[in-house]
Order: sequence, then structure tokens, then C-alpha cells
Amino acid sequence: MRRFAMFALGLALLTNASPAQARTAPQIQAWLYPGSPGDPQCKGASEYHDGRLRTGTLKPEYWAVRADGTLEQHSGLCNGPESAADVKAWSARQYATVSAMDTPTVRALVSSSAKRSAAITKMVNLIKSIGFTGVDVDFEDFWSWTSTDRANYEKFLRELATALHAAGKKLQADAPAMVEDADFYSYSAVVAAGVDELVVMAYDDEYDSVAGSKCLPIQPFEWTKTLVAYARSQVSDDNLVIGLPSYGYSAPTRCDSDKIEGNIALSVMRTKPGFTTSESRRDPSSGEIRWTSGGKLYDYVDQKAMDQKLALLTSLGVTKVSVWSLGGNPWFSR
Repeated sequence: MRRFAMFALGLALLTNASPAQARTAPQIQAWLYPGSPGDPQCKGASEYHDGRLRTGTLKPEYWAVRADGTLEQHSGLCNGPESAADVKAWSARQYATVSAMDTPTVRALVSSSAKRSAAITKMVNLIKSIGFTGVDVDFEDFWSWTSTDRANYEKFLRELATALHAAGKKLQADAPAMVEDADFYSYSAVVAAGVDELVVMAYDDEYDSVAGSKCLPIQPFEWTKTLVAYARSQVSDDNLVIGLPSYGYSAPTRCDSDKIEGNIALSVMRTKPGFTTSESRRDPSSGEIRWTSGGKLYDYVDQKAMDQKLALLTSLGVTKVSVWSLGGNPWFSR
């Protein structure tokens, strides 16, 4: 009880709420993605071996969609299917991620009944054989989707959910950060398709910066409040997971979204010019460390910023949080 009381007090201080208003900390999830020896992401296993996700969820990427819409299963990379038993030993729940990062690739899969069926069979068979909780679908480039793309994506989710549920498994879908309704994606429609958890990737606001201005932080506090309020108006708390960033980026001092270097692990950020942990460079609007050097802006989410962001999400009533990502990045102080 004493330990929880101290956490509640700290949460209240970070969010300007009274201790009585502080809520129970969310369930924590974390993504892992594949890499070659020496890549920062290959440190992910040594990080979760400290027990940080014993009662949480691990989500390694096991498949990528090829340009022709067929499924490629990763092999010979860190955090691949070969690590399934280890992932299961160190977490309470496990979702294997399937990724497709551009619209033509997404379209090639979801527009074909035969390719949808083949991919679903492969995924469900592997999930059953390794005893994972389910599948996490990370299909992106949402803003370029047509109404037909969206309809076929929802059809794919519906078919995958049906197959997973029949096997006693669950489905997550990773969704864009939204603060209002849009034609290209619908939170409520995705959940209605049978998705058990909608994971809102609530980060990378820097890509929406005004050209020529200073790039925005990765996850500003006020933007996050608006985003969470919208998501909770569309999806029940049981079905909602909010993404939290653990990484950094660099960009020209005069922001150009086409020249942003994103998803920089902290272990790599430490090698960048002028790297600092100085509190004087902490941005009050996001908690992130930001500085400029050699005509570039640098921004990263350190441990203190992660603590502040988690405290904010907790105060807003979020019950599940997913961290992008393990592998050379900071973690919460608790």
C-alpha cells in the first residue's frame, strides 16, 4: 500500500492532479522488431529479461507483407519467430506483428481474396503452434488509402478476427493518430470488424510540423490529451491501447518533414553532435529533450519524459499503453 501511495503522489505531481484523482497504472505492452546483429533492436531481449513485462505484453514482428501481397516470415534475424519461446517465458501475453508500410503493399494483400486467405492461414497456424495470444496488424500509410483500400482492409481484419477467435486467439490493429473523424480510417469500424484491441500510434507529431518552422515534439502533452479524448469517444477503454514513444529523431532546424530522420534509438542518439541530458533542454510542452547543433534539431524521449507521458495517460483514464519500442531505448523508472 505504501508503494502504491508513493506512486499516486508522484503521478499527481506530474499531472497537476490530487493524489485522490491519480488512477491505477495502465497495463504495459511493448513492440520488438527484427534486425541484424549489432542493430539497436537486437538489445530488446536483454532488456525484457529484467522482468519489466512479466505481467505485460510483448509484440515481436514475425512477418512482413511483400510487394506482391504475399507474406514473408522473418528468419535468421533477432526477435524473429525463433525467439518465440523466450518471448512467451518473459511476458503474460504475446502478439506477433505483421507489417506493411506503404499503400501499394497493403493494397496488394487486402484486395485479393486468395492472398488474404493464404496470409490468414499462415498467421493463425503459427500463432497456434507457438501458443501466442494473437496477431498485431501494423499496416500503415493510411493517409493515402482510398475508400476501397479502407473497405478491403476492414474485410481483411474481419476475416482474420474470425479465424483467430475460432482458435481462441485475439487480434490487435495498429491505428493512426487522429483527433477527429477522417475518410481514410475509422476507429469504431475497425473494432466493429472484430478487432479486440485498437492500438493508436499516438506519436510522431513532428511530421505534421509547418514547413520552415521548428519541428514539433514527438508527443506533445496537449495534442495527446485531444487525441485520447477522441479515441475514447470512439472505442471503449477495454478495446483501446495508446502508443507511447521511446526513441528520438533529428531534422533540419527549419523543419522539412521529408528530411526527418525518425525512430532513432537512444543508444544511437548518444552519438549525435551535442548530445545532452541537461534539464535546461527539457521541453515543457512534451517533456522531451531538444537541442540544435550544426543546423539540425534533435529530440528524444528519455526516462523522465516517459514517466511524465505515462503519468499523463494514466490521469486521462487510459488503461493500456504500448511502447515503441524495446532495443537501445529508455524505459520507465518504476
